[in-house]
Parts: sequence; structure tokens; C-alpha cells
Amino acid sequence: MAKLLLVLLLLLPAAALPGSGEIPPPLIRAVDLDAELLQKNPALAAADTLSLRVEADREAPYKVSEQGAMLAAGQLLPGSNSLQVTRPGLFARSQSLFFLLAWLENDVVFQKKLTVSVSVEGEPEMETRETTGLSGSFTLGMYHAGSLIGFRKKSMGSLLKLKTGLVVPMPDPGISNAAGRSQSAGQSISLLGLGMALAKYLAGKKAKKRIRAHAAELQKKKLTLFFTRPGKNGEKRESKVEIELRVE
Repeated sequence: MAKLLLVLLLLLPAAALPGSGEIPPPLIRAVDLDAELLQKNPALAAADTLSLRVEADREAPYKVSEQGAMLAAGQLLPGSNSLQVTRPGLFARSQSLFFLLAWLENDVVFQKKLTVSVSVEGEPEMETRETTGLSGSFTLGMYHAGSLIGFRKKSMGSLLKLKTGLVVPMPDPGISNAAGRSQSAGQSISLLGLGMALAKYLAGKKAKKRIRAHAAELQKKKLTLFFTRPGKNGEKRESKVEIELRVE
């Protein structure tokens, strides 16, 4: 009888202790760059607007600010949220900006620190520094047995145009024809060699999948954009901007 009562007690569901509510998971699961929207709409970057993709579990009001100045505000909904943050001069030059994403839940304010690093290629001030940083000239001489047999004079600015030569890859003996030529004509194909070649092929396919997955994941935090914006004298200027997002 005692054994039967014990079995019945084990089968009954455990009652929740009064006041022992579970701690809910964090409201925001991830904050990433909205790469798809930024690439499809270059006008956003041209207007100094950054688009973020925020994954939320629950509904809550939010705001994005910089040193107390509010840049964006709204309501987070469960699921994926696209947040547009407009900040004058955001993509005008290379810089690092610090934003604060804050939200309110159960009368408690939570926040995440966002660091946005912007690198602008072809800045006018950068081009000026590069052209004026090197001046003068130098001489390249060729000597044989201590005697000068030739020379060429170059300007310092030509150093920026120097290019390296081609890199010649070393042949892979596992896949090159050299290994085949070393075999005798009547020798059969090695099963071990076929197995190694197949393993190498499968490993290459897996590596390509990992590289694509890593690139897609990296794009959520680092992105390169190309867009056109007005320049001096009303001329349009092509801009290349690299954006990197760090979340704390």
C-alpha cells in the first residue's frame, strides 16, 4: 500500500511555490546592422541614416540617444524590428560614435551601448595628406663588383604607385600531374589516393559553407556601402563607407 501511494505522489504534477515566478529572458536578443535594407536603399546612407535590426522577445518602448540627445524613439514589437537612426554627419568622415539604446520594462530602464565605427574611403582631407606627405626624389642604383652600372631617378610620390609582383603558388603534389608522371604506365590507381582526394573535396565544400556562413554573420556587424552624395559645387561624389557595430 505504501509503495502504491509513493507511485501516485510521483505521478502528480509538482505545484509551483507561491511567489516563485521564473525570471524572464532578456527582452532584446540581438542588435545587428540591417545590411539588406542599407544595401537596397543607398539613399539612407546618403542621408546619414543608419538602419539597425533588433530582435526582441516582448513589446516595450525604446529610444536611441547620443550624449543625452535623442536620435530615434518608438515601440519594439516581438520579433524583428528595423530601427532607423539619423545623425547629421554620420557618414561624412571617418569617426567612432557612441549611441545608447534604452528601453522600459516593468518601470525599469534597461540599456545597451552601441559603438559605431565609420571609415570613409577617399576623404578630401585624406587625399590632401597623402599627396603632400611625400616630397622630393630618390635614386635607384645598380652596382656590379663595386662599380655603378646604371641608375634611375624617382619621385617620392611614385612610392604610392609601387605594386608587388604576382605570387606563384606552389604545386600541390596530391593534385598535380607531376605525381601522375612519376608513376609507371602499368601501375593501377591507388585507392588510398582516391580516398584522400574525396576527403579533400568534401572538406573543401564544408569549408566553403563555413566561409559563407561566417561572411553572412560578419555582415551583421560589419558592412561596406557604396552610395552617391552631393559634393562641392553641386557635383555628385561616390562614397565608399565601412561600418562596424559593437554592442555591449
